[in-house]
Amino acid sequence: MFDSCVLGIDPGLANVGLAVVARRDRSVSLVWADTLRTPADADEAVRLRRLADAVAAAIAEHRPDALAIERVAWNRNQVSALRVARAIGATMVAADRAGIPVREYGPNEVKMAVTGFGNADKRQVRDALERIHRLRGVPAQPDAADAVATALTHLMGSRMLDAARAGSR
Repeated sequence: MFDSCVLGIDPGLANVGLAVVARRDRSVSLVWADTLRTPADADEAVRLRRLADAVAAAIAEHRPDALAIERVAWNRNQVSALRVARAIGATMVAADRAGIPVREYGPNEVKMAVTGFGNADKRQVRDALERIHRLRGVPAQPDAADAVATALTHLMGSRMLDAARAGSR
């Protein structure tokens, strides 16, 4: 059976987008979204623990079937990418402790799934969430909106995977 409730994460150390998107029959809805901000003056370990705690709390409250997280983009700033990778690790540990499977999606994969265009900008992604996918209450904050898009990408993909499995039987 395909996943019906997904916790999406747009990872980071300073700002982390979190969102829960659920599907019932053919209807998809945004259940909850938020942005976790960690204090820049706190030790990195403290910030990572706060992130893991926030993910654990979201899992406990919303009981998702899966966690979808945007994969780190290794661009020119390797220090920043390393911090994001650590945040992804903290998130994965929280999900594993709760027995929730984790799936990673690349930034272009999320954009393609949501907008049909792999180079879409943040505004286009948010607009597509509202107009094409008819989600209500998509947050204006970019990290939270990206978490919604990541969760939706997983919901769409798990449904297609389930259909493919059913067709091969």
